[in-house]
Amino acid sequence: MNFFPDDPPADDQPEFETPQNPRWKPSDLELPRLFPIAEALVVTDTVAIIVMGARVYSTGVEFMIERRMRRGERTEQEWHVAQWQFHGMHGRPDPGRLRYGVALGDGQHVLLDAFGMMHLGEEAEPAGHSLFPTNGNGSGSGDIYVNQDGMWLWPLPPEGSIEIVAQWPAEGVGESRVVIDSAPLRELAAAVRPIWE
Repeated sequence: MNFFPDDPPADDQPEFETPQNPRWKPSDLELPRLFPIAEALVVTDTVAIIVMGARVYSTGVEFMIERRMRRGERTEQEWHVAQWQFHGMHGRPDPGRLRYGVALGDGQHVLLDAFGMMHLGEEAEPAGHSLFPTNGNGSGSGDIYVNQDGMWLWPLPPEGSIEIVAQWPAEGVGESRVVIDSAPLRELAAAVRPIWE
C-alpha cells in the first residue's frame, strides 16, 4: 500500500481561479504604454534615487524607480553588508526606512509603505487611490549596486500634477520630489490595448 494516494482524474479537479484585485498590480492581459521620465529624486555622495519612467495601463500607472549605491571607501565585508541592507531596507518598521508616496492633483497623498500595509485587512482597503509595490530586484558589481523598485498607482491619476516623493533618513535622504503632469499619462491610458484579442 502506498503512503500517498493517487491523484484524482484531471476532470474531477475543481477549477482554481484567483480573482485579481486591480488595486494590487497591473493587468497581465494588457500591453502597457511607456512614458519616459528619467529624473533624479535625489543624489548624495553614495546614493541616487531616479524615477526612470512609467508603464501606463488602462486602469493605473506603474512607476519605475531605480536606486543606485556606490561602494566608496567600504571594505569588501562592509560592501556586502551595505548591499544586503540596501536591497532589504524598504518597508521595515524603522524610522530610517525608505518610503515612497505620491501627491495627486486633487490633493490626495498616497503612501507606499509595506510596514503600514501589513496592518490593512482585506475589509480595510483604503478609499480612493492606492499604491502597491511591484518589481523589487537588484544586482551589482564591485563598485555599484542597483535596485529596481516599482509602485502601482490605482486607479489612473486625476487631472493635474503628480509629485513622486521619497525619503530615506538612514541614507541621509530627506523628503525629495519629482513633479510630472498627469495629462500625458491619461492620454496614453486611452491607447492601451489588450495583448490577446
